[in-house]
Amino acid sequence: MSKISPMDLSFFLLENTSRQMHMTAYQLFKVPARQKNAFVAKVVKTYRESEVATPFNQKLKWLGKNVASWQVVKPDLNYHVRHVAVPTPGTFKQFYELVSFLNTPLLDRDQPPWECYIIEGLEDNHIAIMIKVHHALVDGGAALRLFRQSMSDSAKDKTIRAIWMPSKEKAPRRKRSRATESQMKKLLSSFGKLPSDIVGASTEFAKMGAQALKLRPKERALPFGAKKTIFNNVSKSSARRYANCEISLAEVKAISKKTGTTINDVVTTVIDDALHHYLKQNKKSIDVPLVSLMAMSLRTPGEEASGNQVSVELVPMGQPTASIGQRLQQVHESIVGVKARSKRLPTSVRMFYSMFIFGSSALADFSSKLEAIPSANLVISNMVGPKERLYMGGFPMVAFQGLPIVPPGGGLNVTFASFNKDICLAVGAAPEAVGDPYLLIQDILKSFEKLKKVTLKKQITAKKR
Repeated sequence: MSKISPMDLSFFLLENTSRQMHMTAYQLFKVPARQKNAFVAKVVKTYRESEVATPFNQKLKWLGKNVASWQVVKPDLNYHVRHVAVPTPGTFKQFYELVSFLNTPLLDRDQPPWECYIIEGLEDNHIAIMIKVHHALVDGGAALRLFRQSMSDSAKDKTIRAIWMPSKEKAPRRKRSRATESQMKKLLSSFGKLPSDIVGASTEFAKMGAQALKLRPKERALPFGAKKTIFNNVSKSSARRYANCEISLAEVKAISKKTGTTINDVVTTVIDDALHHYLKQNKKSIDVPLVSLMAMSLRTPGEEASGNQVSVELVPMGQPTASIGQRLQQVHESIVGVKARSKRLPTSVRMFYSMFIFGSSALADFSSKLEAIPSANLVISNMVGPKERLYMGGFPMVAFQGLPIVPPGGGLNVTFASFNKDICLAVGAAPEAVGDPYLLIQDILKSFEKLKKVTLKKQITAKKR
């Protein structure tokens, strides 16, 4: 058995039937009609006969109340790999309905917590491969790297691989400390051995306290300091709604270069602007900036440790009445400030602080009083994907999209990842928070056009599906 970190365990402890904690993504492939049946059969056979590497060969073993470890097992691939089809005529609307249906149930904790669906029957000879993986197994950035390793950059390569199969190239593995005893005790006891960590933690929390008492200028968003919006409406069931779009990576880079900001700043600004427009349309405007919960990677180059290697930060975004250009600079300055403060702290302190923030967000699920004082309004996640065209079995991947996890204590997650020439952006929401994510996607595309107009002085239509 191997130990499980406090953060990884928290994803299990916070999970219930109305709050799933698994990540889901799907790939779309274009396959000629005459080769479609053979390709699907080969994928199913290869996947079900494959070798399974860590962490996909681990299942949860409870050692006591709220204490667990990973147990290595041999997964039953006939259980984990499922072959399904979209009913005729196989429209993308039917596909999205099927994906939402398949994504709703919790993963079986008596099995390694992941599932794969090979989906055929889609119009225009498309084949989809959908993966559900519990967030405790791996974080989004690492999952994206596993997807990349399973793909080829050449149509001549006929290899078929899955993300759970052993890596073709073994990157240097860096040792990572894991928790023992009751999960939080180990993390706290490590502070006793690291005086600088205690100083860092106490200094940071002292600053937060002084800021809350207005004894020092505001430097960061505080836990329970966001203003409640409709995006904070907690999910009352397992129902989820999804929508997605693609925007040009080249255009985002052009805006970033011209304004001295980052790709993350640009996309976050567009999301922020669209959220305020959505609130205004629904007559739910607020007079203070929205606060996003953002994940920031703690991984070092080449590190392949399983589990989650991220910290989370509360990031105040732009003023409600700011122009799109002003909003970009406000978001940029806010993210730069948050990153600078976080980098001053040791990794162990950042992870402890992240658990504190994550826990404060989750408390709203258990208390109606705390629901009125959220720590953040939504989750925004950003991942860097492959820049090149990718293939599997010789056929091109034409789309890659995620179905974001709806966060504890709220109802909205907007996730984006670069892929080839686009940024793929996805919205995951509880119906109580966003009634129609498609409308929010349209607002995001309009905000992107607005930002291009004021920065690039021209309008280029963003792609959408």
